[in-house]
Amino acid sequence: MRLGPGAALSVLLSSATVATCVFPTERDDAVHVSVDPLPVLIRGNDTHATARAWHLVSATDSQELANVSFVWSSDDPLTATVDPTGHVVGIKSGTTFIRARAANFDKRSVPGEIALRVANTLEIDSIRPDTVRYGDVVTVYGVGLLDTLGIGLSIGDALLFAYPFSEALGPDGASRRSYWVPPPAHSAPLFYIGAGVFGFTPDTVQVLRRDLYEPNDISPTAINLESRPFPGTVLNFLLFANPALAFEQLPRDVAQGADWYRFGQTASRDLTIILSSAVPGTFQTFLTDSLDFQLADTNYHIGPDSWTFGPESHACHGAAFGPKEAPAESTVVALHDYPPGALHAIAVYAQPGRYALTVAEGYATTGKGIARDAHEEDDYCNAADAKLEALPFRNMGLTIDNPHDVDWFRFSFAGGLSFRVRTTAPSSSAADPSDIDVYLLKVPNPGDTLMTIVASSARPGSDEDIPLPLGLAAGEYYVVVTDFAGVPTNYALCFGAGAACSVFPTPPAPSAAELQGSIARRARLEAAAQRAPRLRPLRATPSR
Repeated sequence: MRLGPGAALSVLLSSATVATCVFPTERDDAVHVSVDPLPVLIRGNDTHATARAWHLVSATDSQELANVSFVWSSDDPLTATVDPTGHVVGIKSGTTFIRARAANFDKRSVPGEIALRVANTLEIDSIRPDTVRYGDVVTVYGVGLLDTLGIGLSIGDALLFAYPFSEALGPDGASRRSYWVPPPAHSAPLFYIGAGVFGFTPDTVQVLRRDLYEPNDISPTAINLESRPFPGTVLNFLLFANPALAFEQLPRDVAQGADWYRFGQTASRDLTIILSSAVPGTFQTFLTDSLDFQLADTNYHIGPDSWTFGPESHACHGAAFGPKEAPAESTVVALHDYPPGALHAIAVYAQPGRYALTVAEGYATTGKGIARDAHEEDDYCNAADAKLEALPFRNMGLTIDNPHDVDWFRFSFAGGLSFRVRTTAPSSSAADPSDIDVYLLKVPNPGDTLMTIVASSARPGSDEDIPLPLGLAAGEYYVVVTDFAGVPTNYALCFGAGAACSVFPTPPAPSAAELQGSIARRARLEAAAQRAPRLRPLRATPSR
């Protein structure tokens, strides 16, 4: 039978279709699908999934197939949906499997799938370690931790402090960041809040209510200043830093406790030591080059030739010197070119609370517009011993660069009929809140337990004058300038024989009101010093 033209064309088209679309269905079980992994999807956001089909040509080799269509599905559409093009939308927090099947093959082909996590803008998965002490560093794992805007983590009412340069983002979109744990944290779940999300983790973090350096009351914690916590970063200048240490709750009937650190270094450098407490006015910090604790009298003792730097405790060669000083709210001590060896720091406290301890390389000052003067280092008498001053001494560019800074000057005097020591601040002592005092001390003899004060001037304000018209005996002496008020200031100093300091820069005379204000300010500071807790200072008696 002859076919008409239309029938012939139909047969040709049918043959072409069969030749184009035939797949090796007998080998469909050798076809498998893979789905590219997707990072964590934030709830309400969308993304696009990608799949590939592969033909297994040998036990170790697959060949990608082109022009394959896929059928997409989600195991849990309430968590995330996926449309026929692979467009995925996160619905609620949770995990679902996104699956792709090759549409061109029968059911013997192997579909591909990935586990997709949908998360809130902030989710916490875990915290490690789960048992900590104050000052410990914990690492928190979850989603959204790298968003620094409005994210807060706390344990037992204590907000955690972020540890610098600890943040990390994984390839799956999960994040981690480390934190210091401060007082008054106590055992509790981790609380998190941020970006409209808040809640508690299911696990409890166990907090031991003492810091990681306890016990360090009668023996010191050794800190190596050559081991920097943040090397190669903008914080490379920090030699030690912990903002989450604790003055622990004292036992009943115990009036005060102590935390003791021994800093060691192998190179000379400028050092700044900063200790600040969340409970100001209840602690005192002392520095010394030698310290031990003696069980015989349950007290701390410095070495027989040692110095101290601390409130009302500025011992020199083992001899005590305790000038009056107003209570300090914090401790900031800068030392210029401090030599290799040990530096002891001990904080004596009466109330529990958080404190921060930082040791930085460099010379920091807290006085506005005040820099280190050219006479540093002179914060302790041993430093002054290394540079005997020539008489008469006149220096218009000295500074009290941090609250309660102390400047020592040593000189030899051959004896004379008169001697004078004078200080002045740049502005009127009545208008200026600074209040420095000046002392003339004898250099102690070996074995002396007390410094001999030859004369002193401790008036309101920073203009002091010690006239000795009857002269000064021949000998070795120190002039010591102390900061009573805790207010950094520029000042000028002159000391010498005869009329060397008679002509000296003097500020304008204060008005009667300014003078009364200066006197009243000094009286308030002295009253505050009397009310402040009388914490046990270091004993300046040399250890035996």
